[in-house]
Amino acid sequence: MDVSNYEQKLKDYQVLFLDIPKFNYLLGQLEQVINAYQKHQLPNFILSDLRVNTTDFTQLMADKQFLSQYNLAAKSDFLQQFARFLDDFRDFIQTKFGIWAMLNQPMMDCWVQLFPHVKYLELMAGNGILARALQERGQQVIATDNLTWAQSSATGQQKWTAIEQLDALTALQQYFNEVDVVLLAWSPDHDNIDVQILQFIRKLNSNLQFWIIGEYQGATNSAEFWQQAHLIYDWRLAKINRLYPAFDIVKDHVFKIG
Repeated sequence: MDVSNYEQKLKDYQVLFLDIPKFNYLLGQLEQVINAYQKHQLPNFILSDLRVNTTDFTQLMADKQFLSQYNLAAKSDFLQQFARFLDDFRDFIQTKFGIWAMLNQPMMDCWVQLFPHVKYLELMAGNGILARALQERGQQVIATDNLTWAQSSATGQQKWTAIEQLDALTALQQYFNEVDVVLLAWSPDHDNIDVQILQFIRKLNSNLQFWIIGEYQGATNSAEFWQQAHLIYDWRLAKINRLYPAFDIVKDHVFKIG
């Protein structure tokens, strides 16, 4: 994806949708998310659903003031391109900032209110956005990652917090007895390291908890992991997830795994 082109398109769409309240608002939210992540801050709001639904499409097609210079075919093509632009926002954020779990302030504030005194070990922490969000709210987090990806990624130098260079299993072996919860956010769907982590934690037969951020049988984690994982309901995590709703086709949540 052409990162610079996406931001220019955003500016162009903001002009074109200036008089369409819903999409003027949504495009403003995208700009705010970009500005926040650029400053290593979380957005202070919950991102709205970015999908263009059938009602939106019908109303805009019928609005003679909107893109009045376009014929119906051209207008339809324009709206389909706009819908794809919104769908691409997550990919843009991943490419531009190396952020996969698109956290926000309300969910993280809720998180630490419900779990105020927890020590965390984050594995495969990437740039450390989750660890930083918890640390800023007074939580103790050991953030680890092998950082091999950072050597070939333009986002590898955009760390949000100090990351200890350890692979997942080494970090787990070194720190499991110092923490209450192991965190794993957006583990790749093509790597069974998540299964190895799960098996290691189970063998400990301790009170150590395992939480992940991911999409159930979807964009994150290996198929084998989802086959082996036992989802444990916790009303507190359910409350956090209500502040972390899907804004596109990906439905990632915070899960407690047994």
